[in-house]
Amino acid sequence: METSARSWAVVVEMKLSQTRRHWDKMAETDPFWAVLTDPDKKGNRWQIDEFFADGKNTVEAELKGVRARYPGLRTGRALDFGCGVGRLTQALALHFERVTGVDISEKMLGLADRYNRHGDRVNYVHNSRPDLQLLAGDQFDFVYSLITLQHMEPVYARRYIAEFVRVAAPGGVILFQLPSQQPRENTLLTLWLPTLYKRLRRRLRRWLSVWFLFEPVMEMHALPRAEILALLDQAGAELLNAYRYDAAGSELESWGYLARKR
Repeated sequence: METSARSWAVVVEMKLSQTRRHWDKMAETDPFWAVLTDPDKKGNRWQIDEFFADGKNTVEAELKGVRARYPGLRTGRALDFGCGVGRLTQALALHFERVTGVDISEKMLGLADRYNRHGDRVNYVHNSRPDLQLLAGDQFDFVYSLITLQHMEPVYARRYIAEFVRVAAPGGVILFQLPSQQPRENTLLTLWLPTLYKRLRRRLRRWLSVWFLFEPVMEMHALPRAEILALLDQAGAELLNAYRYDAAGSELESWGYLARKR
């Protein structure tokens, strides 16, 4: 499983410390677009109310799907992993008694605190570790992560998936999303020299940006479905549903995973 996952060619390999620097930079330049990359909103064009309303609609739809598969969902504590500025964290607070948002970027979390409308029912935690040891195990009724694991090296995503299960309460629900196929632009393989040249130039530009932070880099990675199912099982969770998460006609095949801690 490990061999097949690592055989994918990726644009750059970033350590968590580098990932943190780049997301801090995005928090300074265009934080809402970095969280929700609508092409029409790039350049700080998101309206705050519109941005958080989108999060509210997303969470309501997600929870409706969760309850259809698992009506016994408890509404005590929820975790939003990769919370950014709190788009989904704030929405989760409408459904759960207490919500914790976790993110690698302190600057994103500073904005999340500014836009918190639920007082101490919501707390934000900075975590730059490759695990969630800052959080005690067996405590969250709902663990949620959307459009986050894809932006880190698979070696870290694997660890976090296992940690999702650890911090979930017994019988708690885990919902996350991940692409199952690497974007085509992330591979150099091509027989057409002009295309190869463009890909090499793009990779060099991104490599320089990673190390010298000319511009923030948003990584894109994937894990095969079979590997994720095995990870969940080994960590002690049973799969409730696996479903296509990407839009119709999308180049990037993405999947949502709904599981319950045994």
